[in-house]
Amino acid sequence: MSKPIGAIRFAIAITLWVPAAFAQDASKPSPVRALTKTLVASEAQKECFSLGKGQRLQYRFSADGPLNFKLSHQDRREVVDFKRDRADSASGSFSPKIAADHCLVWTNAGKHAVTLRYEFQRGP
Repeated sequence: MSKPIGAIRFAIAITLWVPAAFAQDASKPSPVRALTKTLVASEAQKECFSLGKGQRLQYRFSADGPLNFKLSHQDRREVVDFKRDRADSASGSFSPKIAADHCLVWTNAGKHAVTLRYEFQRGP
């Protein structure tokens, strides 16, 4: 009889622990992601992630040439939240009105390769 009681106690402990563990992770900022990518002519770099309603995204980039930049999400069609053409740097923060998968997209519309350095972090 002790085996079923032990299994029940274990199940209750897991049931109580799992939601608390996820709640702690959601309340902390994610690690900063920093990357470098060289974009040849007409190439794009896309970085996608999920953002919850009210969650904040911090981003920053610099490039050694002009790039088209946008922050967007899908809602039956692409919705552009922020756009900047021919920029060699930008930084900012963004908090979505709805939970969705968002993407940072850089496009090299020029004829020469451009090196892009970017970083972003999701936080509460």
